[in-house]
Amino acid sequence: MSWATDDVLDACTEAAGLEYDPVLGRQLFYQSEREFQGPADQAWLARLAMMGKHFGLRITPSRWSIREAIASARPDMPVVTFVPGQDGGLGTWITLVGRKGKHARLAAPERGGSGAVVSEKELARRLGLGDPKAAVSWAMVLPLAPCHPLRDPDADEMYAHGHGHGHGGGHGHGHGGGHGHGHGHDISPVRRLIGLLRIEAKRDLWVIVAYAVGVGILSLATPLAVEAVVTTVALNLLLQQLIVLTLILLACLGLAAMLRALQTYMVEIMQRRIFARVTADLAYRLPRVRIDAYDRNHGPELVNRFFDVLIVQKVAALLMLDGISVVLGAGIGLIVLAFYHPFLLGFDLILLIAMTGMIFLLGRGAIRTSIQESVAKYEVAGGLEEIARTPLTFKVDGGADFAMDRADAATRRYLSARRRHFAIVMRQVIFALALQAIASSALLGLGGYLVIQQQLTLGQLVAAELIIATVLLSFSKLGKHLEAWYDMMAAMDKLGVLVDLPLERHDGEPQREIPEQGAHLVLRHLSYEYENHRSVLHNMDLEVKPGERLAIIGPSGSGKSTLLDLIYGLRAPTHGAIELDGTNTRDLRLESLRAEVAMVKGLEIIEDTVLENVRVGRLWLSLSDVRRALDAVRLLEEVMDLPDGLHTILSSNGAPLSLGQSRRVMLARAIAGDPRLLVIDEGLDSIDLDARRKVVETLFDRGAPWTLLIVSHGQEVVTNCDRAVILADGHIEHTLEMAGGQRRDLEDWLKETQLCRLS
Repeated sequence: MSWATDDVLDACTEAAGLEYDPVLGRQLFYQSEREFQGPADQAWLARLAMMGKHFGLRITPSRWSIREAIASARPDMPVVTFVPGQDGGLGTWITLVGRKGKHARLAAPERGGSGAVVSEKELARRLGLGDPKAAVSWAMVLPLAPCHPLRDPDADEMYAHGHGHGHGGGHGHGHGGGHGHGHGHDISPVRRLIGLLRIEAKRDLWVIVAYAVGVGILSLATPLAVEAVVTTVALNLLLQQLIVLTLILLACLGLAAMLRALQTYMVEIMQRRIFARVTADLAYRLPRVRIDAYDRNHGPELVNRFFDVLIVQKVAALLMLDGISVVLGAGIGLIVLAFYHPFLLGFDLILLIAMTGMIFLLGRGAIRTSIQESVAKYEVAGGLEEIARTPLTFKVDGGADFAMDRADAATRRYLSARRRHFAIVMRQVIFALALQAIASSALLGLGGYLVIQQQLTLGQLVAAELIIATVLLSFSKLGKHLEAWYDMMAAMDKLGVLVDLPLERHDGEPQREIPEQGAHLVLRHLSYEYENHRSVLHNMDLEVKPGERLAIIGPSGSGKSTLLDLIYGLRAPTHGAIELDGTNTRDLRLESLRAEVAMVKGLEIIEDTVLENVRVGRLWLSLSDVRRALDAVRLLEEVMDLPDGLHTILSSNGAPLSLGQSRRVMLARAIAGDPRLLVIDEGLDSIDLDARRKVVETLFDRGAPWTLLIVSHGQEVVTNCDRAVILADGHIEHTLEMAGGQRRDLEDWLKETQLCRLS
């Protein structure tokens, strides 16, 4: 099965525009065999999903008939199934990459090749089905990150070397900036747009262009018909010929209208796909963004840039419908004009040179100023969001005036940036209007002269005037089209801010032979430095035995939270290693690590039910598991007293629950999956005293399956631990055992330093 799996993954990665490594593919195959035991015909979907994830593929299972599978398969979205072999044979894969009429197109045996086309009956025979309408298990293969062609390939490396904080910008407010395109990366918005259009080109972009060519050609029917009518009237020809010309014009314009309607529909489908693609891409990326990306940026404010996808949608539609039609119509019209007379060919060339000069010479710097305007716009929005996010701060005496001053300063910067950008757009508009007046007058004079010299017919003159009037009218509107283009370039740059956010590593091995006891944690020579080379932890050694309860205390800035981030895999050590059950966590897949380690830090409540806030997508957790976790933190009765019980919708701040109750929801979320290492960063300190005592009983219960690391300022919590580690200046200053007389030493030390409360 492994060699056949090689072929199907190769075909699917090619369809998604990704690279396939056959050596890694075989390693993953043998790994998937160990993880998913059982016959290949039962485990193929789980194995394919596990392997595909490593190559950036999302495997979505479905049950379809053959006809439904053929209808769903597309060049960039293959549909795959596995046919088990007879009498224990290896079996084969079938990969559909499109259709031709009612027939299915199979994946090519080699990259870049053309696959075979088979009928429904032939496909049913290969699947061993007697009835082609019978439902079969299929897997739809999609890219995990559909916008990867927009991404700067050096984004992670640049960020790691301290260049990724260009999101912050020149004004120091963290909303964009003065680095090139607004976020410090080198990839241009035009390259990002090409990457996006390359995705669409696999589907319908060329169809839209073909419709535009048809509309452009058929739009010449009007001036050509007018030419024929003028000639007919001038030569006193029959009325019957006029009627025929009129009917031909009606047919051409009707066909053009039908093509325009089809083009509009195709563009609408493309708009929907762009929105869905960007949404799916960010839903994949944001949970995997490295935590240090938020050290100097407010995550929700960064995500505001998602709304620029609407600009991309609308402007792409405008350019697809009007832009392509204008360019092609003008080009075809000028070609027709050139056939009338050599002088008119020269007139075309002068007109094209003038248009090119307006776009490229007069438009120099427009994309840069548009990006600067966009950066300033988000700075204004970010400032207003900051006011809404911290309402109490701006309610102090003078706070309202301070908010107004900040908004005024940001608005002035926006208006200044807008003024610089509009100056470029305005000079292009003025030039286009002047060119329209001059060119129309010049053509009338030149055409009239040629008619007088009998080198041009009157009908050709009228047709030429109509063609040039149409071209120049479209060109005079080009200023607004150009402004929309500049807006789209700025929007692509802002989407690039999100797409280029650095992601956590995705390599590593799964944790094998997991012990049933608590985790054994060892820190060896552990050091960590922030991006400004500020050392927080240095050369730390620590061993936490399975099932041990360890308190970590120390003054503010001593590195407690950073240490927990490192253990949970949110940050990578600068030096040294973290070992979990004898395995360096750097060698483990992060999802494997976090299946064994749970962390409680801050207050993160999603706007959903209490049930989903505890379960968070872990569908293997039953309702009884959720109830058990809530009961363990003494919250079940309080939740069940609510009108909707477990289905009560919580807001982002936990309402209608109190702050302490919301903290206990976070604890229930952590312990619901029975972690082997439970890491708590001050998660108990805001819980009221009575509830805290009950929660402490649960956390420190010797029957619980976890090893516990807890940062707390509560003496009652600390003294319940087996051991306390005291951090100072990034290293372990004291280690005190709770057994024997050192418990009294710890209590005296805590009172002396006043690090912990006596509650």
